[in-house]
Amino acid sequence: MHQKKVAEADVLVFITQVFWMHFPALVKGWMERVLTYGFAYKLNEQGWKGDPEGRIPLLKIKKAVIMHPTFFNEKVYQEKGFKAAMEKTIDDWSLKYPGIENVDHIYFHAILSVSSEIRKKYLEIAYSKGKELKY
Repeated sequence: MHQKKVAEADVLVFITQVFWMHFPALVKGWMERVLTYGFAYKLNEQGWKGDPEGRIPLLKIKKAVIMHPTFFNEKVYQEKGFKAAMEKTIDDWSLKYPGIENVDHIYFHAILSVSSEIRKKYLEIAYSKGKELKY
């Protein structure tokens, strides 16, 4: 059922917290059950020999949007390499690699400690991104 919905989608949206610099287990589990071999990707001869370039993407989804409220501030994400690591594992490997063309990864940094004005701005950004998805 979920594969059918994914196959018919133009856009996937993930709004979830960061947990150990990735999606929470529930979302990762969903991805592992839905974005499977034969549906989201297949392998050529090189892939069967362990070459990651041997994966053939099968998804035809135009875009994924990720909205991540974070515990740490933006400086920490940049300086500690968290942002780069997350975008490599989530954006590139988990979403672009099986064929999603574009990933828009939005961070709402230090969600627990920012002012109410910044939190309001985060909500406005989320609302604006949602409106952009209307067809």
